[in-house]
Amino acid sequence: MVKIRFAANEDIPYIQSIAHETWTYTYGEIYTEEYIRDFISRAYSSENLRLSIERDLQSAKRSFLIAECNEKPVGYAQTRQVSEEEYELLRIYVRPEFHKMGIGNGFIQEYIQILQPIHQLFAWVGKENQVGRAFYEKRGFVVVAEKTETIQGQNKTQVKYVLHIS
Repeated sequence: MVKIRFAANEDIPYIQSIAHETWTYTYGEIYTEEYIRDFISRAYSSENLRLSIERDLQSAKRSFLIAECNEKPVGYAQTRQVSEEEYELLRIYVRPEFHKMGIGNGFIQEYIQILQPIHQLFAWVGKENQVGRAFYEKRGFVVVAEKTETIQGQNKTQVKYVLHIS
């Protein structure tokens, strides 16, 4: 059974472990091992995660979530508010062995409930990230924009997916 709850400081080692596993799985063919390692060490440092959780604890609308299966964290997701009714899905990752169990969809449904009034949820996804793109498309997100970034001297295109919520 899967339970979704708010993240706490005790979750930091689990989030780091899930990040390492899911980034390697998702981006191993897209980015170099060095890039993935460097990115995770910065973005998922204990200090950065502690600050994210602290900000979330102080927020009127908490949005840093953990998915647990048998009381063990197996995924996480986080949004940020862009406007009164619009949120960006910053990160959503689930351990590969727990894919296709409805956890990602559970996160999205939880956001629709807790972030009221929410009318738009969007995410930037690497164009080459077929796993991520399939996830968003299956859930009704539509592509509305693209942008190209230079990462480690390589041009990488990001696709903006939007879910309109009535």
